[in-house]
Amino acid sequence: MMDRQRWLASPWPASLTICAVAVVWIMVFGDPLEGFEMRWLGETLRWRNAAGVTQPVDANIVHLDISQSDLDAMPSLESEYEKAAAIIGQAASLGAKVVVFDVIFARGTPGMAQPILTAAAAAAAHNCTVVLAEAMLPTPGGGVDRARSFPFRERYQPAGLINIQADDDGVSRHYAFVRQTAGGAESSLALAAYLAWRDAKWDDVEKNPGAVQWDEIGPDMTSVQRHRAPVPPVLLNFRGEWRDVFRHYTIPQFLAQRPGSLANSIVIVSYIATGVGDIGTTPFGPDQPRVLLHSTALDDLIQQSWLRRTPRYADALALALLLLIALGNAAFRRLSTLVGWWLLGETVILLLGVALIWEARWVPASIMVLGVGALMLLVEIVRRYSVELIERLRLRSTMSFYFSPRVLDRVLKNPGSMQPQEVDLTVLLTDLRNSTPLAELLGAHGTFDLLNKVFEAETRSVMAEDGTLEHFLGDQFLAYWGAPDPQPDAADRACRAALALIGEMEALRAQLSGEVHKLFGYGVALHRGDALIGNKGSAQRLDYGVVGDLINSAARVESLTKKYGVPFLVTRELFDTLSNPPPHRVLDRVIVKGKSVAVELIELCNPRSPGNFQEISAFYSAAFAQYQQANFAPAARLFAAIANDPPSHLLAERCQALEKTPPLKWNGVFAFDDK
Repeated sequence: MMDRQRWLASPWPASLTICAVAVVWIMVFGDPLEGFEMRWLGETLRWRNAAGVTQPVDANIVHLDISQSDLDAMPSLESEYEKAAAIIGQAASLGAKVVVFDVIFARGTPGMAQPILTAAAAAAAHNCTVVLAEAMLPTPGGGVDRARSFPFRERYQPAGLINIQADDDGVSRHYAFVRQTAGGAESSLALAAYLAWRDAKWDDVEKNPGAVQWDEIGPDMTSVQRHRAPVPPVLLNFRGEWRDVFRHYTIPQFLAQRPGSLANSIVIVSYIATGVGDIGTTPFGPDQPRVLLHSTALDDLIQQSWLRRTPRYADALALALLLLIALGNAAFRRLSTLVGWWLLGETVILLLGVALIWEARWVPASIMVLGVGALMLLVEIVRRYSVELIERLRLRSTMSFYFSPRVLDRVLKNPGSMQPQEVDLTVLLTDLRNSTPLAELLGAHGTFDLLNKVFEAETRSVMAEDGTLEHFLGDQFLAYWGAPDPQPDAADRACRAALALIGEMEALRAQLSGEVHKLFGYGVALHRGDALIGNKGSAQRLDYGVVGDLINSAARVESLTKKYGVPFLVTRELFDTLSNPPPHRVLDRVIVKGKSVAVELIELCNPRSPGNFQEISAFYSAAFAQYQQANFAPAARLFAAIANDPPSHLLAERCQALEKTPPLKWNGVFAFDDK
């Protein structure tokens, strides 16, 4: 139950868990929202087009559209083939470098096909190459058959496959420049057209699993450069709708062009008539001629501008950006401001994703990031309401672990009050020694178990004397008496609690063995003074406790137990209020670092004191009197004569140092320059 409450108390466990799960998922399985990512990509491409910032397509790509009226003017297959031959001849005369047919001439006889073959040969003499389309079609038996032009003769080259696989939602976004068939790797229509345009041959292309590469003449028409195309399908960089992107001609317009007007161009011939042409859906809408995919892929090859899906590690880093937004959760306590903060953060991430698509042609996992961010926000809202509900339902039960019944009743009467109460307070502060070596020796679990045993002993001792626990902080423990209601015998209660605590700690030490037994140590300090006590914090999160320099002073006194080598020190302010003080000795009068007022340190006889404590105290008092009178030499000798007493050893060394360098003004108070 406590682990669950700690998990709910902070936004980080949930945020880190959600983010970590999302990162692991995307690294192992990929983006589960890939379909939504592609729809979002279509939106960003349309926005780019509407904003007028789309990079124009290469001007050398030209479409020749054969419409329904053109087909009506060709009543027979012979006339259709003759028109194709005329188009080839006209393209060559206009200076076109390549004529690409997104049409398969598979029905005609050798006689019908001869005009096309003759025109292609004549065009080749004018440095104009004809590229034909082929397709891999499934057969009823589950196999694959090839559809190609002029099946009655040797396969025409160059040629390229026109097979295009739409995404699961029916939208065509991807294009494969290379397709693996039973005969090996084969070129797509776009790649075949590009190779012909660059005077390269498919047979000369280096075919690797990840990409195909070839040499081509550079822009300066003299140098040779290396070019490549990826084998895995790429995302096409659509610029707009069918009619708005490339140059389009009808047959009459094309035949009317002047010679040389299409120099070095690539003319793509396709049927766009319904029922004859290949129609599909692109990110810019339905009923788009699918030849647009070939021409867009061709333009991407020319400009090296296809889109790339960001690597999984990049998507994982984008998800990690959500943690930067989560950093602001604590600053926004109101629900409206929290939601506004997340909307702002996710909008920034979304705009960065749009810029990445527009400017760098990388497609990030924007929808995945938005979805995970929305989930983190929802979980944070639920967490806050859950914490509030749990705090209301379990307020008394939870606070009873921290307060005595008197304090609990006072707090519950007015839990939201921020008005502090000035009190005369007695505090008990303890600290565990050698915590770092103990942690290294015991490990996390062993250290946790030891701390719990220590805290159990401390809590039992304090609660038995009707004290109040302020907090556990690391290996430090603080308790107090005298608030919220006065306790006239607060000093006596605190003293009994401290002595009982030392007894329990010694019993715990006896259970430890080996190096742990040697390292185990602690210090206990009692101090008394004025402090403020009450609810501190904010209207949303309160903590009932002590505020004041009293706590800092108690901590300084406790830290001095290490210097003097004793487990228990009390201040004069506390000692003077004891009704029946146990055997004791005045140990020193000092000014600790950061303070200007002297504090008198008194050691009380405790379960760890030696059996001859009173005898040692008598000798120590005599030596301390000489020390107070600045008789450092005799004081040093008297202190040195007390065996097995760490405070005497410390004071002997101090007296020797003071004898060598006497203070200019001595009032019996020693000032420490360290904590």
